Formats: sequence, structure tokens, C-alpha cells
Amino acid sequence: MPRADPGFVVSPVGVAELEERGLEGRTVPGSGHTIDRDDFEYLMTPPDGWI
Repeated sequence: MPRADPGFVVSPVGVAELEERGLEGRTVPGSGHTIDRDDFEYLMTPPDGWI
């Protein structure tokens, strides 16, 4: 799950809840509401340890 930085749609408590349920995500530094427009390359780069 990509998350903007600063994120306002999903709270830190919400993120923790989703992680407890097994969902993995990452914060895209300096991005806004439209992460794909703010930093598409970072968004499309697979995180270390995945795949």
C-alpha cells in the first residue's frame, strides 16, 4: 500500500491496524495526494525484500 508523506487519508493508527492484518506498505517521501504524479519512478520501484 503506497502512502503519501505526509499522509492524511490513512492515519498512523490506521496504518498500524492494516499492518497487524498483514498488509505491507511504504511511505513515498515528499509525495502528495497523487503519488503517481509526484514520484512515479519511486512508486514503481519494488521495495527491498519483495519479489
